[in-house]
Amino acid sequence: MEYNIVGYGSLISHNSLKESCKDKEFIPVTIKGYKRIFNITENNHSDILNIKESKKDKLNAVLFKVNEKELKKLKEREDWYNFEETTAYNFKTNKLLTKALISIDHIICIDKSNHPPNKSYFTLCREAAYHISKEFGKVWDETTFNSSGKKVSDWIKQHPKYNTID
Repeated sequence: MEYNIVGYGSLISHNSLKESCKDKEFIPVTIKGYKRIFNITENNHSDILNIKESKKDKLNAVLFKVNEKELKKLKEREDWYNFEETTAYNFKTNKLLTKALISIDHIICIDKSNHPPNKSYFTLCREAAYHISKEFGKVWDETTFNSSGKKVSDWIKQHPKYNTID
């Protein structure tokens, strides 16, 4: 059996994904009803990229297929997340594509202490988005927020050392 999976953070990086699944074809998609946020856990200030439900927001992501064995590996990797069903739309045309599983953590609260995200994790996710396409990367910047609620597209202007995209 195959499963459609939505990746919106480190799972949009082939280098990161290959730890769990190799050689996946990515289809750029839009997911409606969620807001993507860099959570910083209060205990150890480590980053996770999470989503929270938000009727007015949407985000871009990638869709890929996995088999049961690969799904099990993804669930082990993303062990603090729940996999929930969502609807994926074509990134360019906005037409309905399919149902898919997306990972979300409802337990970790967003730390609003304004700590910057971990630079290497931030860079991994952002560079992967721009690797898909410049347009995809720009939308990622517009639909990704830091823990204090600022869009990455605005936040990065005050934090140029995080900007590795030319």
